[in-house]
Amino acid sequence: MSRRAKELSKPLKVIKAVGVPEDYDVSRFVGEEYKRIFNLIFKTFYYQFREGVKRGIKGFLLYGEPGTGKTSLAYAVARELGKKFKDVYLILVDASDIARPLYGESEIRIVEIFEESKKLMGYTIILFDDVESIFMSRGREGIESWHIAQDNVFFHMLDELDTSRIGVIATTNWYELVDKALIDRLYPIEFKPLDIDTALAIAEKRCRELGVPYNRVKEEITSMNPLPRSAREVERIVIRHYIEKLERLEVI
Repeated sequence: MSRRAKELSKPLKVIKAVGVPEDYDVSRFVGEEYKRIFNLIFKTFYYQFREGVKRGIKGFLLYGEPGTGKTSLAYAVARELGKKFKDVYLILVDASDIARPLYGESEIRIVEIFEESKKLMGYTIILFDDVESIFMSRGREGIESWHIAQDNVFFHMLDELDTSRIGVIATTNWYELVDKALIDRLYPIEFKPLDIDTALAIAEKRCRELGVPYNRVKEEITSMNPLPRSAREVERIVIRHYIEKLERLEVI
């Protein structure tokens, strides 16, 4: 095998679903809208895997602001599927897994990813994180011919997907940069900014875990204008109160 071939065949990031950390268990999530989206995606893959639906929904495109839980939900779906089926795998793909220095090598890598999912004995969820940085819109200014070739290979592999064994989840913070052909192939779901009840529920849970007085955090969040738009923003507020608590800590 040539040096370049070895480079192309480096192992993908594959996680067995039972090995997905407990932090991603659906029972730890809050927010009715978030749970609704989780249930839709989980039930879709569960039904298609259980019933052997070969030409079903290929997957989902999750879009919205950073920190709204898109990637975490993909992990949670894989983890929950792992409780229902014996062998479930999660393949993690980002731009660094696709990018290659020579023309044609990225296309080979894309094919490799889908071929690997076929080889795994069981069921597979492929997560393409920040998909707009991997498969750029073909109408985007400055697009190169190799981007177009890369997109076309990806779309072809999606078209040939056996949905009785494989599902795709793609995430993006930049919906407007996603190629329309990908939006046509995957079911798009928007992750909207947090409502106040969900923001407070997230804050209360994290305060309880860290021993931070919730009332002070609640007062700060409810007085904010605008309100926190993502779980990540809420997390930063709680962590700041946690640090302040630690600064006051007396070491015995």
